[in-house]
Amino acid sequence: MTLTEASHWTKRFGVIFGVFIVLFIIATLIVVSINKAKTIDDYLKPDFACTDTSTEFLKSRLTIPSLTLATGSDDVFELETETGKVDALPRVANVHKFNIPGQSLNAQGEAKIIADKLGFNPDLMQRIGSTSYVWTKTKTYQTLTVSARTLNFDMKTDFTKVGSIDSSLSLPSEAEAISIATNYLKGKGLLFEDYFKATPEAVNINITPSGTFTQAKSRSDSELIRVDFYREKPLISIRSDYTDAKKIKDTLEKKLFQSTTDSIVTDSGRIDIYNFDTIVAYQNPNVPNISVYVGPKNAKITDTDMNKNVYGVHFIYWPVDSQPCGTYSLISPQTAIDIVQKGEGSLAYLNEKNGDDVIAYSQRKVTKFTIFTITLGYFESQEESSFMQPIYIISGEATLSTGVVGIFHYYVPAIDYSLVKNKIVTTTPTPSSTSLF
Repeated sequence: MTLTEASHWTKRFGVIFGVFIVLFIIATLIVVSINKAKTIDDYLKPDFACTDTSTEFLKSRLTIPSLTLATGSDDVFELETETGKVDALPRVANVHKFNIPGQSLNAQGEAKIIADKLGFNPDLMQRIGSTSYVWTKTKTYQTLTVSARTLNFDMKTDFTKVGSIDSSLSLPSEAEAISIATNYLKGKGLLFEDYFKATPEAVNINITPSGTFTQAKSRSDSELIRVDFYREKPLISIRSDYTDAKKIKDTLEKKLFQSTTDSIVTDSGRIDIYNFDTIVAYQNPNVPNISVYVGPKNAKITDTDMNKNVYGVHFIYWPVDSQPCGTYSLISPQTAIDIVQKGEGSLAYLNEKNGDDVIAYSQRKVTKFTIFTITLGYFESQEESSFMQPIYIISGEATLSTGVVGIFHYYVPAIDYSLVKNKIVTTTPTPSSTSLF
């Protein structure tokens, strides 16, 4: 081989080697990218871990009662959501187990303790079948009904016997009513951590001659103030030691979820926990499961240790495990909208703008629904259930047949029940506090 030929082949091999190096780098980047994607993909896989079998979980498939529309309503829906917001929601989410112990052997004794706390003579009890215990105070026309199984309760005043309340001078302000109701529940050990973060809301109420309630137009017109306590819980949370945790955190924050950060100490050191507060929705979005009715001081209440401003308490509390029991695949937001457009969603709320949100729902004839927003929340029923499950909340304006514009909220269960499988057991420990998108 001549020097010229040697020089020629050296240059050729140099080019080939250089191309090989470039290809090697590209291949390495692809492999790294694939591995990284696989890591994220593994992270996004649901584990269906709330029950051992899919059959067992599907027994708790979420069903939500629906309000009905007046005859002749049109199922006409228009979609006017902000660009990108429909699909900018999680695709996998936590499910949380309600930690409801069931009826205890000492249910009657525990119910008597509640009655005593609320100012009723615990020994003057009536039993209604096997389901509830009832106490009555004839002097104040108050009745307490406690569930034997769950110990949830209703305390009510019969306003047909009390008569009209003169609230012109003695009705507390809304701020005072919130303070009275909050201290009342706290003092009796009935206000739990889930309710500390959300600010209670005050609703002004009038009492009809038949003893039912309507919404007062202003405080000056009201006779009672209903103080509503809303649950606020970080049902979505991720740990900072997850792969791409910061990326996931930033993405969720862009999707309208507010976050706070806590720190915990682990065997490998201190890590951050990113908590995302999630809407807890009720059958009626404007009526949570815990409310206290506050009014002027009731002169008929002579017990020195009782709050004379409290006329009623509606109390339904379902304890939730602090950590999720598993993760489940969700239907897409667009699928949820399609379900509503087919008339298969659950109508949770429909009322005229600035309408009376206290009186019972009455059917309305709708000519058109315009969808403005869709978000992810969790549903808490008034009835006992096994799991707190995610739902889509689809909201907007309804054009009524009268020409008046109203507000509506539809609920759609978010879990894709067709994809639920038996519990997936992983070979490596999976942190228990996750929610994925």
